[in-house]
Amino acid sequence: MSASRKPRNRRKPSSAADDARSVTKSLFRTQALLQQELERVSHVSNAINEDGNMLSKTKSHQHEMNDTTKGANTALRNLKIQQQKEKIVLILSFAFFFATALFVLWTRVRIPFLLW
Repeated sequence: MSASRKPRNRRKPSSAADDARSVTKSLFRTQALLQQELERVSHVSNAINEDGNMLSKTKSHQHEMNDTTKGANTALRNLKIQQQKEKIVLILSFAFFFATALFVLWTRVRIPFLLW
């Protein structure tokens, strides 16, 4: 009985060839889409690498600027300390000058309004 049975899903040869052509075209389209996506991903990857390089250069430049800023802050702090020292020396110099001038005037001239 099985030898006399015919397969029910047999197609015509032209229909099978059309299906094969359709599948082949579909595979070519899929291959083209995959190639386009691969190129796009490659471009994106290159852009990411370039951005990464730019970020690392920017980071190193920032570290250089931080070192420069730290040096400038240290120099500025030292200048402010030196300015305070010079201000104190100037005030003490004026005080010494006036004390000396008053002493000379008191001992030599004996100004009466200086009742010492």
